[in-house]
Amino acid sequence: MDEYIHQPGQLDFQIVTKDVSVTEFRRKPSAVWDYLKTPGHVVFFTRRGKRDCAIMSIETHAYLSGDYEKTMCEIEEAAAAWREEQKAMRRARREARKNDSRKN
Repeated sequence: MDEYIHQPGQLDFQIVTKDVSVTEFRRKPSAVWDYLKTPGHVVFFTRRGKRDCAIMSIETHAYLSGDYEKTMCEIEEAAAAWREEQKAMRRARREARKNDSRKN
């Protein structure tokens, strides 16, 4: 039995879906997160037996977009921009606290 290990950037995985009820997810969310660790796995959340929304890994999303490399670059750029924004917000809050403490 041949097993292969997924390597980032390699499109060597199949798309596998699983339906999970919202109630089941509430009771055992770790099972869903464990399932999603494998690239290619998609979870559809169901309400009253009908698919309501889906969740998947970033790699799976990039694979399904049609242009894996471009999508992964966009995701990395968005993540870097978000980190910079968060850093700037923390600095601004720190400066505001400093200014408030100086006034008192």
